[in-house]
Amino acid sequence: MFRRTNPVPTALKESELASLIPLRELRSIERRGTMVSMSAGRSAIREGEIGRECMIIVEGGFAVTSNGVPLASLGAGDVVGEMALFAKRPRTATVTAEIDSLVYAFNPREFVSLLEECPTLAVIVRADADERSQAS
Repeated sequence: MFRRTNPVPTALKESELASLIPLRELRSIERRGTMVSMSAGRSAIREGEIGRECMIIVEGGFAVTSNGVPLASLGAGDVVGEMALFAKRPRTATVTAEIDSLVYAFNPREFVSLLEECPTLAVIVRADADERSQAS
């Protein structure tokens, strides 16, 4: 019996994240995430709001700002929104699509399950969140 699998999107497969985690973890992201289209100018995350989801960017580009000050530009493979889920505190920045983009979205339960299923991804995401938390 053959099992049909959806391919991991090319932009995500070619991201830095993909070079750091096993292919089976990339497939878990694809399987567990909900694909969401974000049009240019749409805020995926708003500073000060309660975190109810996190996202892994599949393709496109996002600007990160805090109090209107630019902090970073993000692209395929970057994770956003995880800090609020880990710390159970309001969002520390606004993340806005600079161009039409795609993300995999995860509610808190899905995100916890994903990290349990993907130990390499979990280490990377937690380390990145810790580093950004100490910088803010």
